[in-house]
Amino acid sequence: MALYRLRLLGAFQLVAPNGQRLDVTSKKAIALLGLLASANSGERWRAWIQDKLWGSRELRQAQASLRRELHGLRKLTAGSPFPLVEATSRTVRLNLNVVDVDIRSEDALLRSSGEFLEGIDIAGEESFEEWLREMRNNLADLSGPMPLAGKQYHSSVGLD
Repeated sequence: MALYRLRLLGAFQLVAPNGQRLDVTSKKAIALLGLLASANSGERWRAWIQDKLWGSRELRQAQASLRRELHGLRKLTAGSPFPLVEATSRTVRLNLNVVDVDIRSEDALLRSSGEFLEGIDIAGEESFEEWLREMRNNLADLSGPMPLAGKQYHSSVGLD
């Protein structure tokens, strides 16, 4: 099965199964993909995402903003044979069956010198910034001289 490729280490990159680079222009859409990719199952509660990316806004505005970002991602990937992101009324899920994500690969992490979600800063959203610092620290610890293996790796990154 052809896969999307999602690069969250270093310069962000999303490549469709046909090899075409998809231009994700919204910082929040990129952050959303990072939030989903870092979840064990690729799935997060909508409320959790809204708190991270739009915690400074009223609930209705946060809900509408999440819907807008999801619509943008669906529109961007509409020409591809597989849905990249799926949503229910309660959850949002990155379809891990059709995407190769660098942070989910120990080898990719060891080869990369880039920072997780490099250049992504969501002004005024301290909850996201705190989560991002924690993820960057966890990933930096794993790329040190004594890398972890297998289950220990996934557990340390937060993928377990």
